Amino acid sequence: MNQKLRITPYGGLGEIGMNCMLLETETTAILIDCGLMFSELDHFGVEFVIPNFSHLLTKKEKIKAIFATHGHEDHIGALPFLIKAGLRVPVYSSQFTSLMIRERLAESGLAESVPLKVLHSGGAVTIGDFTVTPASVNHSIIDAFALLIDTPLGKVVHTGDFKLGNSAYFGDVMEWNLFKKAGSEGVLLLLSDSTNVEHTHAPNQEESIVPHLEELIREAEGFVIVTLFSSNVGRVANLFKLAQKMGKKIALTGRSMEQNIRLAHERGAIHFDGGSIIRIDEVNEYDRNKVIILSTGCQGEPRSALNRIAHGEHAIVKLRPEDTVIFSSSQIPGNETAISKLINELFKTGPEVIYDAVEAVHSSGHASRPELKKMLEMVKPKFFVPIHGEYRHLVHHADLALECGIPEDHIAVIENGEIFEVGPDSLQVTETITDLKILLENRSGQEITKTLLKDRRKLAETGVVFCLMTREKESGRILSKPEIVAKGLVAERFELWLLEEAVKVVEAEIIEYKKDLRQGYINPNFPEQVRIQLRRFFERNVGKKPVVVPLVMDV
Repeated sequence: MNQKLRITPYGGLGEIGMNCMLLETETTAILIDCGLMFSELDHFGVEFVIPNFSHLLTKKEKIKAIFATHGHEDHIGALPFLIKAGLRVPVYSSQFTSLMIRERLAESGLAESVPLKVLHSGGAVTIGDFTVTPASVNHSIIDAFALLIDTPLGKVVHTGDFKLGNSAYFGDVMEWNLFKKAGSEGVLLLLSDSTNVEHTHAPNQEESIVPHLEELIREAEGFVIVTLFSSNVGRVANLFKLAQKMGKKIALTGRSMEQNIRLAHERGAIHFDGGSIIRIDEVNEYDRNKVIILSTGCQGEPRSALNRIAHGEHAIVKLRPEDTVIFSSSQIPGNETAISKLINELFKTGPEVIYDAVEAVHSSGHASRPELKKMLEMVKPKFFVPIHGEYRHLVHHADLALECGIPEDHIAVIENGEIFEVGPDSLQVTETITDLKILLENRSGQEITKTLLKDRRKLAETGVVFCLMTREKESGRILSKPEIVAKGLVAERFELWLLEEAVKVVEAEIIEYKKDLRQGYINPNFPEQVRIQLRRFFERNVGKKPVVVPLVMDV
C-alpha cells in the first residue's frame, strides 16, 4: 500500500501555544486544536497571535471535523477566527470544553455557527478515514482528552496536554487502560506533549497543594487574594470548599474568572450555596480575614485585575500590609519578566506575597520527564514526534525516546510548517510552508501586518515629528510660521531648544521655496525637502532619524 498519512503542524511545535495540527489521508482531513498565543509584542499593540489559515483553507473541502483536546486558549482560542475565515465543520470536544467553545463563539457573534459535538472518554467517532477515540487525561483543566486515532496506516496517539495521576478532581480519571491497550495492539505514531521534559521529578499532585493553601489562608490576617488561571476549575473548586470549611466568603474579580466559574457551575464541577459568593464591591463590608478574592492576572497581564490592584488602581480592592497574595499558577514561558515586575510591585505595597518559587502552591498540568518516559513505555510507538514545546523541549523529548529504545531514524524533531508524511516504514518531511502567524490587535480580528508592526517599532524607537504650515492655495504663499511638534524624541528639558532650532531649519527651506515662488513656480517637492532636512537635523543633534510628517494645509 503506497498511501501515506500527511501531518501539517501550524502551531505548537517549537513554541508554547497556538497548537494546531492537520491530519489527512487522500480523502479525509481532521484538525486537532486551533489555539492562539498571547503576544510578547503587547507594547506594540499586538495582543494575540493566531495561525495563518491560508494553507489550511486550501484543504477546506477535505476537512470534515475539528477535535479540541481541552479548553485552554492555546488550544481553542483561534477557533472563532478559523470559522470566520470560512471553515464550517463540526467541532468535537469534551463537555466542559464545548461550553468554553460555545462562549468564545458567542462572543464573536458566531453562536450556533457550527455544530458542537460532545465526546465521552472511550466513545469512538468515525470521520471518513479516521476513527477517533478520546481518552481522559489529567491536566490543569477538567475534561481534558488525549486522542487515539485509527487511520488506514495504523494508530496515532495524540496526548494533548497531560500529566500522569490516578485521580482527577472532577470527571473521568486518567484512562491508563486505553493507552496500554493501544500499545499492545500497535501504535504507528506517538505525538506527545513536551512542555515539562526538562523537569526530572514528578510534579506535585493537587492533593498535596490543597492542605498547604488551607494553612496559608488560615494564617492570613487580612484579605487573601489568590491569582490563578481561571480555567483551573479543580483548584478553584477546592478553594470554594476551603472557604466554606473556614466560614469565609469568596469574591471574584476579572471577567474570565467570573465566566469560567459560571461555566464550571453549569457543568456541575463547582458547587456553592447562594451565600458563598459575594460581589467584589461588597468585600469591604466584611472583616478582611473573612474574604478570599479570586483574581485574574497571574501572568502579569497589564490590564488584568491583579495588576490594577498592585498599582492601587482597582476601584474596590486596596491592599494593606496584613493582606496575603498567593500566585497559585505556573509561569508561561515568555511571561517571566511581566510576572516578576508584578510581584515586585506587590511587595512594594506591603502584603505578604507567596509564589511557587518560595512555597508549594501550584502543581503543573504537564508531565515531567519520568512521566513522559512512562507514556512512551506504555504506548510503544513505531515512530515518535514530540509536540507542544519550545525547540529545546522537542530535542530533549526526542533524546528521551531514544533512551526508551525507539530507533533514531524513527524519531523526528519537527517544527511548525514542516509537513511530514508517515508510512508503514517511513517518516519524512516532504514540504515546508512559511508565513505561519497572523498578529492581531484584539479579538475583533484586527490584523497587524508586518509593515504596520515595522512602523510602530520605528515610532517607538525614534519618535515622530510633525511640521505644520499653512499655505495660500492659489498663490502658494506660506501664511504662518512653521510649528513643530515632537513626540518620543528627547527629554522635556531639551525639547524647547531643539524645536526652536528645528524651526530655523524649516525657515531656511521656506526661503528657498519663496525664491522659486517669485519666479512663478510652486515647488511640489517642498514638503519632501522639509522632511529630509528635518531628519538630517535630528540625526545630527540627537542621533536619531525620527518619522517626520510635514503637513502643509492649503487654504
